[in-house]
Amino acid sequence: MRKGDADASVGDSMMAGAFAGMLSRVVVAPLDVIKIRMQVQVEPVGGGGTLGAGKYRGIAQCARTILKEEGARGLWAGTVPALFLWVPYTAVQFAALGEFKRVARENGGDPEKPPLAFLGGAVAGATATVVTYPFDVMRTVLAAQGSPRVYDSLPAAAAGILTNRGPAGLYAGVGVTLLEIAPASAIQFGVYALLRDVVCSHSASSSRTDQSSRRESISPLLNAACGFGAGSVARVIIHPLDVVKKRFQVAGLARSLRYGERVATAEFSSFASAFATIFRKEGVRGFYKGLTPGLIKSAPASAITFAAYEVASRAIGKRRSADEDSGGRGESR
Repeated sequence: MRKGDADASVGDSMMAGAFAGMLSRVVVAPLDVIKIRMQVQVEPVGGGGTLGAGKYRGIAQCARTILKEEGARGLWAGTVPALFLWVPYTAVQFAALGEFKRVARENGGDPEKPPLAFLGGAVAGATATVVTYPFDVMRTVLAAQGSPRVYDSLPAAAAGILTNRGPAGLYAGVGVTLLEIAPASAIQFGVYALLRDVVCSHSASSSRTDQSSRRESISPLLNAACGFGAGSVARVIIHPLDVVKKRFQVAGLARSLRYGERVATAEFSSFASAFATIFRKEGVRGFYKGLTPGLIKSAPASAITFAAYEVASRAIGKRRSADEDSGGRGESR
């Protein structure tokens, strides 16, 4: 019989994580496109400054502009590679986290509480990043290119990146991403575990002595609220690194000049040069471009992901338990 997260198999975690990642990506895709357009815009998002007003000046204006110039499809640009990215990413992430929890418990630790909750998140995030990173690059390029399109499809984007930048182009910015994702995942999963622990201690079912039963009893709404809080905290802390990563990914992309200055490959040859270029041209505010849509996106994305994961995980567990019970009755006849 399955008892909460403690006995969840890697396969169960992967299936639940894949479902959660797919649902989350589709729902928040428009906010992700808006965030990316702002992040790769060299000119100020709010207008003014030494570089002049940028094409995109705010969330609503950006959404209206994309709809006018590219149609509704523009707000879901890059969704296919995003699904190729986030479905396996979330599946690998939760599978790695599940395996980490199993090993931690076997060694007498409690992976649901800090510091192991933070360490588990970091391990899960780094593992998933390395496995799925090329899709992250292609997603960013397709979402950032605007109209007229440089690439019309995922295969075209892959071929173009390989031709122009070589195999290394599919891993452009991976170092920054690992620098970003390890603390981001650690913070997200750690804060989520911390918030769930607080909810458990104040819930009506807190009189139960079995800690895993208390965690299992948390409603999807409360799981979503914990995920919302975890996503918000993680986004604020790691957003500057996300901006640097996006610039690495689109460096050299020959998109239309109506979107402003292109990101030059020569200026993004290393983390130091990328950081210096953004700071010199855009100041500290440059590192926080797209933060607002990022927060609006990340918080509900985390809420949906964690809530969907918990629901799917429980459903898979119940189905597996029912199958095992049915098999047991068959064998006893």
